[in-house]
Amino acid sequence: MSEQQGQVVAVAAEPGVPESADLPAGHVAGRLVGLTVPDGDVRFDAALEEQLDALRLWWPDGEGRFGWQLSENPDGTPLATRSDVESFLDRSRLRETGPELPLVLFVSAHGLFSASARHYLKLPTTSDRRLLATAVPTAHIAYAALDSLAQHVLVILNMCESSAVGSELISLQGELDEDRKDSAVLNVLGTAVQGRPVLGAELARLLRRAHQLVTTSEQIARPHLKMSEFTLLLHNAAESLEAERPRRRQPRKVSEQISVPEMLLTRWQHKVSLALPNPGYRPEPAVAEPGLQDVAASYRQLEYWMEKASGRLDQADGGWYFSGREQLNLQLVSFLREPVGVKIVAGSAGTGKSALLGRLVTMSARVFRDCDRYASALRCRPDTIPAVGAVTAALSARHRSAADALRQLTAELGCPAPPEGADISAWQQALEDFLLGPGDPVTVVIDSLDEAYEPGQFIAAVLAPFVPATRSHDPAAAITSPLPSDAAFVPGPRPGTGRTQARTVRLLLGVRSTRRSTPTAPAGAGTVAPVGDLLAEITDRFPDAEILRSDENPDADIRAYVKALLKGQPHWSDAARAEAALTISDHAHGSFLNARLAVDQLRAHKDLGPRLLRSRTWLDSLSIGIAGLLRSELHKLEREDGLSATEALGLLRATAFAQGRGVAWGTVWPALAEAVLQMPLQHPDEKISRLLKSPLAGYLTTDHEDDRVVYRPAHEQLAQILRRWPADLKGTR
Repeated sequence: MSEQQGQVVAVAAEPGVPESADLPAGHVAGRLVGLTVPDGDVRFDAALEEQLDALRLWWPDGEGRFGWQLSENPDGTPLATRSDVESFLDRSRLRETGPELPLVLFVSAHGLFSASARHYLKLPTTSDRRLLATAVPTAHIAYAALDSLAQHVLVILNMCESSAVGSELISLQGELDEDRKDSAVLNVLGTAVQGRPVLGAELARLLRRAHQLVTTSEQIARPHLKMSEFTLLLHNAAESLEAERPRRRQPRKVSEQISVPEMLLTRWQHKVSLALPNPGYRPEPAVAEPGLQDVAASYRQLEYWMEKASGRLDQADGGWYFSGREQLNLQLVSFLREPVGVKIVAGSAGTGKSALLGRLVTMSARVFRDCDRYASALRCRPDTIPAVGAVTAALSARHRSAADALRQLTAELGCPAPPEGADISAWQQALEDFLLGPGDPVTVVIDSLDEAYEPGQFIAAVLAPFVPATRSHDPAAAITSPLPSDAAFVPGPRPGTGRTQARTVRLLLGVRSTRRSTPTAPAGAGTVAPVGDLLAEITDRFPDAEILRSDENPDADIRAYVKALLKGQPHWSDAARAEAALTISDHAHGSFLNARLAVDQLRAHKDLGPRLLRSRTWLDSLSIGIAGLLRSELHKLEREDGLSATEALGLLRATAFAQGRGVAWGTVWPALAEAVLQMPLQHPDEKISRLLKSPLAGYLTTDHEDDRVVYRPAHEQLAQILRRWPADLKGTR
């Protein structure tokens, strides 16, 4: 589940727009012009080839990628004179590059910084006494690209002392058209500071290491980068390479350390540039419309359920996730046919509240229903399938403030937004006006209310606009069922009165609450104390709300769930699956999460799985709940993979302490893990990678925040257990 899905995405030229001159025929994502000047030295010229090979990692050439054009004279000889350079710039039509293509200009050659503080491209025929006649001003080459028609431009100057050209570039910005400065994204990178020679093989190593970082630990969830992100990657790459150099008794001088390229224009550094493709971007196909994606199952989750239910990725089996828990799904779908009202899905931790709501939202999404891959999911009881478009908007309250939730709901529903800077009451009023106004019926799903920031305040603020809207629009019904005192209600206009009937509103809520009758469970079984009586607060506001509990008599559903997860697995006969279902349901204490984690371990043991059911040690770990299952998994990982159980636990616990939607890999996850472990973590990227490829990845889920892939525990119950990991289990011994 932790692996990225999909293919690398490149931005294509706009359809119908002619491609720039001299580019290869066919569809291209941009153009790269390489101006390189060999000097006859074997090492220097070999380094040029290494640089071009490294550039291809970032700007791959070929059909559907970047069209490359490398410098040479018409007779195939390398550039040697000022005239050669000027002729190449004219032949390449660099200045005429159109707005439809991102443009990269790469210059790698010797350079020099003159007595007049001007930087020049130095050629084999350049005379130091006649720079104006025999050398080429570097700024002029850069502005051939910067003042082209391309809207996204990146210039890389890999030349001796190339950073010294920065002041010239800034002074010449005044010559750019103001509209271009406002609309284009123009970046220049200098690789060598004043007094440093051109970077040869070192630049190639930097680009390769930065590529390794962006395709592993950085995980920027965007198809293109900002210049600030690219230079940070180069900086981190330089630090990584520097750390690998042999240690000396005396620290290296700055001039002896690996040089870090720097941006020479900063105006556009925080804008996404189409000239900077992100080779680490792996998009997931959308399986729901934007307004439903917050609660709907993600592509990754759907693939997980397809695999777990059938033991293979197979279109012939949609999985228990879609076909199980028939009675509960039937009641939810029936609610969507009601004209108006509130339904609350409540239950204790791990009993599948979010799974029920996620299925409902996902199956109502047109994108999901139109996808042939998931057609088998519809082979279930017809009256448990919601109509396409039955859910209008869906929101997860997890780690959201009331203000953030109101802004998202108004956007998803298409409400007129209040003026910028308006307080929360204005957003409430805007939502209430929309819900009580005329229009099509709407169904809104809000899940994980107990995981919101300040849940009580969230409920009071965000649910308030729904109080009048979810009541019957029949005035007689309003008289027989009075509203709470704090909820104003104006009956909707009746047909035939000259006014439009108010829209009908259905509200579906998901909240954790204690089970009505909690069975006896051993200490540490993973039960979580309730966060206040949120269910009571909700029913105070919606006294007519129907409550659907996910934890009423769950054992039969858990047994069916376990059988589905083991279906098709080697060494699991029907009798063995029935035994596993009965054993796990007896020890899972009503938690589907516990059952899923237990089956994951049975599957991981393969041929030993059926025997594991008779292991008293394993059954005891299952009885303890998540903590026991996790402890046994940590020990197994340490024995078989060599990853320290203490370090693996520290990495998992770090995700539980992350704020927001999760922890980004990069430098954040290792630093947080060191704080949790209270000791250094050697080779953290390697250990995180091993963790994510191990069965422990099933304890994590991924999300996106600030354009980064982030990781968090797969369930809030698991997060709470990790945060308060029992003292006697901290060492996992």
